[in-house]
Amino acid sequence: MNKAKYESLRPLIVLLGLTELAWLSYWLLRHQPVANFVVVVVGWVSVMLIWMAWVIHAGKNGFYLKHTRWLSNFIGVNIVFVFGVVWFKCVPSAWQGMTHAAELTTLQELASIHILRILAVGTIIKYLQKQLPLHFLLLGSMPDLLFAISAVVITVLLGEHTLSREFLIAWHTTGMIVFLGALSMFFSVPSPFYLWRTVPDASIAFKFPMLLAPNFTVPLFMLAHAFALVKLMA
Repeated sequence: MNKAKYESLRPLIVLLGLTELAWLSYWLLRHQPVANFVVVVVGWVSVMLIWMAWVIHAGKNGFYLKHTRWLSNFIGVNIVFVFGVVWFKCVPSAWQGMTHAAELTTLQELASIHILRILAVGTIIKYLQKQLPLHFLLLGSMPDLLFAISAVVITVLLGEHTLSREFLIAWHTTGMIVFLGALSMFFSVPSPFYLWRTVPDASIAFKFPMLLAPNFTVPLFMLAHAFALVKLMA
């Protein structure tokens, strides 16, 4: 795929984030008997959409690249993941509605959303185009892509077999641990984790559209894992 054609597909990551948000909202709202829970979910979705718009605006204006020393690409983990956990844990009726939704969501569904992580192939393309360094490919991109492939296998298996609760807990936990590889984006830019100068460096990860991954899509996948663990550990 030539660079011009690939760049024309950049908004796919925007579509990915909106798809995740819609997917999670569907799980939360279907067959929901808990009073006022719709308001809770709509409130959460509204905050997420506002945050996504801000990330795009700030990214296009260079905010994230300017503040790599302050681990700028980790802001989204706090806003999306931590806010989501606190919101559904602390807002009245939210925890009841969320746990009810988890009970109704099948294990196969909970695995299938992670097939979307196959779009990590986009970062591999960027490496081949010499826009990303090798350390990010090995630590950030490849583990995520391999997990997406495992999600395909697990989704198929759950359609035909019963996998143990312990195995699925370990699989979802691994899915969250894999995201730690994103730390490698800080290895070649000014940051507390700076290790060496590479050409290219990882600065593209702090620009739109790629910055949407750590600031929006990845934390949503983390919430999907947390949602699954609520069901599995109940």
